[in-house]
Amino acid sequence: MDLLDLPAYFDPINRIEGMISTFRNADWHNAYAQRGVAGLVDEFFACVFSSNAPTIRVARGSPWRGIDIERLLARHGVKVWDRGIAGDDLYFCVKRRQLKWAEYLLLRAGVPVTSALSEPRNAHWAEKYPPGSEPPTRRATPGSFSDWIDQLLAFLR
Repeated sequence: MDLLDLPAYFDPINRIEGMISTFRNADWHNAYAQRGVAGLVDEFFACVFSSNAPTIRVARGSPWRGIDIERLLARHGVKVWDRGIAGDDLYFCVKRRQLKWAEYLLLRAGVPVTSALSEPRNAHWAEKYPPGSEPPTRRATPGSFSDWIDQLLAFLR
């Protein structure tokens, strides 16, 4: 460990933002639609224990910077929060329902993912394309309240 990494391990802003974003990005609508109030209670406890916000780890020594990874994922609609470093890895959280898509995007672009893949077939599918390639992006419709909050949080970082 480099001594210059020490402040990153004690970054309270990312920890607080990570906790808030886990609740913000929870799948409340789907939880209620599938199981009603019991689904909301389950989703609440999933937020408390962060089981609805899977963590992806990537090799820190690669040419990929954290901001480059975040921009890649954002271009394809994947939200990232609770960023940090742990040993030789960078880590971040994504929505549970976006995990497989995020892993595929990273592998296809040539980002060295070090965490266990939730969908092992992603590695095989990504090999069909040259490193650095991306699928075509779809334009999201801007202007929602959630987009405004995301832009504000991005500005404050």
